[in-house]
Amino acid sequence: MLESAQETTVEVFEATSHDESIIVSVDRQGATVGVQLEPEAMDLADEELAARIIRLNTLAYLRSQLALRLEMERNHVENVGSFLPTEDQVAAFAMTIDF
Repeated sequence: MLESAQETTVEVFEATSHDESIIVSVDRQGATVGVQLEPEAMDLADEELAARIIRLNTLAYLRSQLALRLEMERNHVENVGSFLPTEDQVAAFAMTIDF
């Protein structure tokens, strides 16, 4: 008897550079699950590339945490933690991505 493998869906949150040469993905808990670099990104100095990856990872993380906040609010959870970002805070950070 063959058993079918149970399919697991992982919710992923992404942040990309404007030219889509750097794409960073995090899971529901905010852990990095992928970094994709296109050839254009390889023209950057090492320090600049690292800084951009970190900033995009931060944005993807904030998006994952915002999703948690919104889910908690939809479920009428009392005292949603102030440690979870608001939509305005995530939007403000997204505006700092100038590359």
